[in-house]
Amino acid sequence: MVIPVITQEYNDPRDLSWSSSWIITVLLNICLLVLLVTWSSYIASNSGTNTIILGLGVVGIWRHSWGLINFFRATYFIRSSRDAAKPIAVGHYSLSIIFPVYDQTEGQLRAVAAGIVNSVLMVSGRVLIVCAYRDEAQKKMLSELIENETTVMMHFVRQRGMGKREALADTLNIVKASIPNGPKEFVLLMDGDTILTPEAILRSIGEMQKNAQIGAICVNEVPLVKGTKLFVAWRWLRSIQRNQIMSSFALSRRVLVLTGRFAMYRSDILLRPEFINRIRKDYIIHKDTYISLLTGDDKTTWLEVLRRGFDVCYLPDVFIYPIEEQKEEDSFVKETIALTTRYSGNMARANLHPDAWRGAAGKLHFKYGLLDQRVSMWTSLLTPVVLVVLILFDDFDIFILFLTYTLIIKNIQAIAWSKSDYNPVFPYLIFYNQVMGSLVKIFTFAFLHRQKWNNQKISVADNPGMLALDKNARLSILTRSGLFVTFITLVYFVLR
Repeated sequence: MVIPVITQEYNDPRDLSWSSSWIITVLLNICLLVLLVTWSSYIASNSGTNTIILGLGVVGIWRHSWGLINFFRATYFIRSSRDAAKPIAVGHYSLSIIFPVYDQTEGQLRAVAAGIVNSVLMVSGRVLIVCAYRDEAQKKMLSELIENETTVMMHFVRQRGMGKREALADTLNIVKASIPNGPKEFVLLMDGDTILTPEAILRSIGEMQKNAQIGAICVNEVPLVKGTKLFVAWRWLRSIQRNQIMSSFALSRRVLVLTGRFAMYRSDILLRPEFINRIRKDYIIHKDTYISLLTGDDKTTWLEVLRRGFDVCYLPDVFIYPIEEQKEEDSFVKETIALTTRYSGNMARANLHPDAWRGAAGKLHFKYGLLDQRVSMWTSLLTPVVLVVLILFDDFDIFILFLTYTLIIKNIQAIAWSKSDYNPVFPYLIFYNQVMGSLVKIFTFAFLHRQKWNNQKISVADNPGMLALDKNARLSILTRSGLFVTFITLVYFVLR
């Protein structure tokens, strides 16, 4: 069975290079940089701004040192992984695949089913597939596409409309009752819009067979995207940045997230009754407030791996293909904010969990990464706030210098991260993500209690307690934002 050709509707973002619009954007980008650099050189040579330039250099070293550390760590890890031995699954083992489906189209389900079939046909061990479905049409189609093509055992669980956590807990209970729990049993959690590859399964199991200390594995991704060219570029940039960060942290046998798209686990981690109960009803306590977790099931599994003391492995040279669609009724800004809010909200709630910090024991880089998640939302706003302050106080010359410096840095970042996959809109999307992502993180860290599960139209209900938390969150944002802007303005006047 061959994966259906869906690239007629879904763009492989790697294919967008060297189009006419790509070339035009590159030329415009070069012209803008040449203009700004020439202008800045004139200002610097005629206005005596050496102190300002030195100050910008100091700020740049502070702001970008963490990025440079991660870049060099990621480069070393990716090259080491490329040259290392690549074990594949051998011997007797069992694999359980769990995936929920929601509102995927028929074409998407066919592609996902084909990926599963192609992958399990390469598995020599026993395979169990458990699907949490929404309606009977999905169940019938997936049964025909998977069961008729393989000899694997397959179970279906009807979703009860209570969210992904309930669905995963129900499917884990079925796996627990169906297979023995031992060192040769592995469980794959994946989304219903992810196209598997045989290599992803065989390499993941092979690595875990080779090293008993590895408790979970995630892999690289190439998203298949349906949407505007700008949205396709944005989604591809996120995958490139994800690969960089994952590779950097994997050097310390840790990652900051185990994504729901694809994560392979040892069965002993997921099939304990206490964990199944936890994934069904997880929570955090923040400022003496009990917050039940509606979303972020992948963060619960990530915390469980840390809690149990296992290492986490990342395979940068192994790929899956998640399907991503930009909603027709939504604009680019609205769509990217919605996705970033989901990512950041789950990140914020996991970051505040004590087990995340216990898992950082003896891992200085990982611990600093958790700390950076809390402070980067403010430090990343330094550049845009300074630019606004310079305009407000009519320091146009320094504004041009700072803007030139910013665009040069963003272009360097885009080229360094993407290499041959460079897109000329990446520098501007990096700056957009920096500003938009920081604002969204400030919001999500303040409104930890506000959660929404879009696929099933589930959200936290309003009640007097939630409304009181909303009031405190708004006050917190206003207070901290005011202090931040005031501090930047005072520093500006001191240096001026």
